[in-house]
Amino acid sequence: MSTDAFLEHTALPGLPTDDDQPVFASPWEAQIFALVVGLHQQGCFSWPEWTESLSEEIAALRTKGEADLGDSYYRLWVIVLERILTDKSIVYSDDIQNHATKWRKAYLNTPHGLPVLLESADGQLAQNR
Repeated sequence: MSTDAFLEHTALPGLPTDDDQPVFASPWEAQIFALVVGLHQQGCFSWPEWTESLSEEIAALRTKGEADLGDSYYRLWVIVLERILTDKSIVYSDDIQNHATKWRKAYLNTPHGLPVLLESADGQLAQNR
């Protein structure tokens, strides 16, 4: 399904758009968008399940008094995706935390302008794209 058709038939609460196309402030936002859509299309979760969970997370954020979602919207996508995949035992919380720690360490130890590399299980560097 094209992004146009996808957006026409789904409710994406808070999704910034320009001429009915999603707008992303940085590449990671487009990547989380594509990841969520792809996992949904693979049957990992239903779209109503996704939108309900995302809406609940947005409402919780607003309840805390944080109404401006301009800089946090896709961070909520990450939080909701992690929760759904963990609740369904598709991934485990420890695995997510371990991988996030590895990425953070690699990012902090990578000189500006160079690709971030993660160490593989056998101790060799593996380039991630």
